[in-house]
Amino acid sequence: MPRIGREQSGTGIYHVMLRGINRQDIFEEPEDYWTFIKILSAVQDRLADDLVTRVITCHIYAYCLMPNHIHVMLCEKSWHLGEVVKSIAASYAFYFNKKYGRIGHLFQDRFKSEPCNDSNYYLTLFRYIHQNPIKAGLVSRAEDYEYSSWGNDYLGKGSQLVCHTQPALKRYGIAELAEWVNMPLEDNIRCIDMNERKIIADETVRQMILKKCGADNISGFQLNSRERQKDIVREVMMELGAGPRQMSRVSGLPYTLIYRTCK
Repeated sequence: MPRIGREQSGTGIYHVMLRGINRQDIFEEPEDYWTFIKILSAVQDRLADDLVTRVITCHIYAYCLMPNHIHVMLCEKSWHLGEVVKSIAASYAFYFNKKYGRIGHLFQDRFKSEPCNDSNYYLTLFRYIHQNPIKAGLVSRAEDYEYSSWGNDYLGKGSQLVCHTQPALKRYGIAELAEWVNMPLEDNIRCIDMNERKIIADETVRQMILKKCGADNISGFQLNSRERQKDIVREVMMELGAGPRQMSRVSGLPYTLIYRTCK
């Protein structure tokens, strides 16, 4: 069945979502988040083919990095949307795979996108992107999350600035944005990935591990053969979307073993 073409934006502005393959974590420690943020900053300004002229590829207006997916709002300039996202994904996957000794795809094969064609939806996306950590239960207010553009760029807390903040600040002002950014979105608002984001509790992972191996505790799970342990790890990661760090923490298995298992 042929793929459905992307809906085009009349303004050049898009909301993009990139997710880890099999919903696995794509950030394992703070250095990973900050590396991705640096890549977002660098992708906007590149050397042309003549290696002399600089070109503006895109403008990034907002971002939020979650453990297993990312959200970005950007505007196309000299590069098309697909070129921008491909460059971001390839740069980070190269870094991540080299650091953690893995091979293969890091991101799900096709990124999701939706157009932003008016100022009302711009504000909706701005709020939605920055409220991701709140909905996931990671923080109670958007400004408390370390890996998003609200605190780093708009409030000036970050050392690595990424976003072109002027469009939003000129239209709304920082006081109005601050009032809106933590205000819950209306129930009828449906942005991409609205229902896909999920942070899995350790206890949920533990219970599924025990159910699959028929044990009463993690020590009982560890009595299984290594191959059976690997099978259970794969199944739990696929079904729940748990990441390698969490699986290692809950199961007691070495992190490197789990990484090799989920390659």
